Amino acid sequence: MREKATVSYQRTPANGLASAPPLRSGMFTLSASLFCAGLLLLPAIGHADDTKSALSSLRADIAAKEKSVQQQKQQRSKLLDQLQSQEKIIAQASRQLRETQRTLGALNGEIAALTASIGKLQTQQAKQEKMLAEQLDAAFRQGQHNGLQLLLSSEESQRSERILAYFGYLNDARQKSIDDLKKTRSDLSSQKTSLVDKQAKQKAMLSQQEVQQQKLESARAARQKTLTTLESSLEKDQAQLEEMRANESRLRDKIAKAEREARARAEKEAKEAQRVREREAQAKSKGTTYKPTEGERSLMARTGGLGRPGGQLLWPVRGTLEHRFGEQLQGELRWKGLVIDAPEGREVKAVADGRVLMADWLQGYGLVVVVEHGKGDMSLYGYNQSALVSVGAQVRAGQPIALVGTSGGRGTPSLYFEIRRQGQAVNPLPWLGK
Repeated sequence: MREKATVSYQRTPANGLASAPPLRSGMFTLSASLFCAGLLLLPAIGHADDTKSALSSLRADIAAKEKSVQQQKQQRSKLLDQLQSQEKIIAQASRQLRETQRTLGALNGEIAALTASIGKLQTQQAKQEKMLAEQLDAAFRQGQHNGLQLLLSSEESQRSERILAYFGYLNDARQKSIDDLKKTRSDLSSQKTSLVDKQAKQKAMLSQQEVQQQKLESARAARQKTLTTLESSLEKDQAQLEEMRANESRLRDKIAKAEREARARAEKEAKEAQRVREREAQAKSKGTTYKPTEGERSLMARTGGLGRPGGQLLWPVRGTLEHRFGEQLQGELRWKGLVIDAPEGREVKAVADGRVLMADWLQGYGLVVVVEHGKGDMSLYGYNQSALVSVGAQVRAGQPIALVGTSGGRGTPSLYFEIRRQGQAVNPLPWLGK
C-alpha cells in the first residue's frame, strides 16, 4: 500500500513536470510573434516618415518656384516699362534729329546760294573797279584841259561844245561807276556778314545733330540691352502665346477707349458730312449743282469710310512683305494685318484721309498710330520709331504720319499695318493699289 502510494506520489510530480514544458513553449511563441510584428512595423513607420519629408520638400520646392515665377513676372513688368521709356526716348530723339537734318539741309542750301551770290558780286566788283580805273586813266590823259580853258580858247565853238559834252558824259559815267561800286561793296559786305552768321549757325546745328545722334544711339543700345535681358527672362511658347492674346486684348481695349472719347466729335462730323451730301442730292434733284467748300470736301473724305476694296488706297510704306493677313503667328493665333519690312526711319504715310484717333505706345505693337476714316473704318500703323502726328489731327492720303522703326520688341525695322472695319480686322491687301 505504501509502495503504491509512493508510486502514485511519484507519478503526480512526473505528470506535473510533463505538463510544465508546453506552458513555457506557448509563452515563448507569443513573445516571438510580438517581436516579429514589431520588426515588421519598424520599416512601415520609417517609410511614412520619409514620405512626409519628401512631401514637405516638394512643397518647399513648389513655393520656391512660385516665388521665382512671381519675381520673374515682376522683372518682366519692369523691363517692359523700361523698354517703353527707352523707345519713347528713341522716338523723340529720332524726330528731333529728323527736324535738325531738315533745317540743316535748308541752311546748307542758303549757304550755297549765298556763296554763289558773293562770287557774282566779287566778279562784278572787279569789273566795276577795272571800268572805273579805265575812266580815271582816260580823264588823266586829257591833261590840264578844263571847261573854262576850252571856252576861252580860240577854237571853234562847235568843237568846244563837243569836248564839254564829252567831259560831262565822262563825269556822269565815272560817278555812276563809283555809285555802283559802293553799292556792290555794301551788298558784298552784308552778304559776307550773313554768310558768317549762317556758317556759325550751321556749326551749332552740326554739333546739335551729333549730340542727338549720340543720344539716339545710346537709347538704342540701352533698348537692345533691355531686349536681351527681357528675351532671356521670357518663357517661350505658352507664355508668349498668352502675352500675344493679352496684347491683342489691350489693343482692342485701347482703340475702344479712344473711340469712346472721340465718339461725340465723330458723330458731329458724320452729321455735318451727311448734311453736305443731302445738299448735293437736293441740288441734283432740282437739276442744279452744289459745290462743297474745301473744308466740306475734306470733311466728307475723312468721314466717308474706306469704301469697297478695289485697290484704291495708297501703300503705307514701300518694302518687303514679310507676313500676310491670316498667316499663322503662333499656336492658334494668326496675323491680323501685314508686316512690311522697310528701312528704319522711312516715312509711313496715311492710306486715306482721316483723323488721328490714337498715337501711343502699346505693348507688343510699340508706338502705334490709328487713323479713323468714318463709318467704322480705321487703319492702324505699328512698330513705329516715331509718330509725326498727334491725336485729333486731320490727315490727308499720302501724308507722313510716322517713321518705320523696331518698337514693341521688334527685331528688324518694319511696319505693322491693319485695316479694321466695325472693330474687326480685315485683309488689307484688296484695298491697297499695285
